[in-house]
Amino acid sequence: MSLLPAVRSRDEADLYLELHPCLRCGSMEGAWGEAPTAQGARPAYRYTGRCADCGETREFVFALPDGRVAPAAAGPHPTTRFGGPEPSALLDPGEWLLVADWCAEASDVAERQGDDAEAAELRWTAVAAVEEICKFLPEAADAVPESAFWSARGRGVYQREPGRFRRRRLVVVRDHHLNHMPWSPS
Repeated sequence: MSLLPAVRSRDEADLYLELHPCLRCGSMEGAWGEAPTAQGARPAYRYTGRCADCGETREFVFALPDGRVAPAAAGPHPTTRFGGPEPSALLDPGEWLLVADWCAEASDVAERQGDDAEAAELRWTAVAAVEEICKFLPEAADAVPESAFWSARGRGVYQREPGRFRRRRLVVVRDHHLNHMPWSPS
């Protein structure tokens, strides 16, 4: 198993695991165990589990940022749940946009079903995902550069709608999610 890029938080690792289904059957379900490890002198964190559908053993080993012995726990505010100020090395901006879209859609469904707590949690995750995209914006740039997209899935999202990665549009989408919270958690 090769070492994946550095994981900034447990939430980011969990999201990565959810976005990478079982290669044998395509299921995304499974229980994961986690433990510190190393790849040579580099501290790392290993996630192992079995696919809930076919029983395939799965393993991912993430590098850790310098000086850490485990991925950071979730932060107190939704915008800190996936990582610090640096952009993700695991998910590119296109993948973050997919997460934001999926969470916003699921939030709408949960709200229609009367589950405001679930709807709010999903909406906060959509906000956090949009803010992760913004971390890929160069300081003076109007849009996320095409070179920031490295995954096939992320590049596909960018190629279909590159305008969704413009700074102004990202701010509007983030603000829309913030203004459509079913309730605000305290």
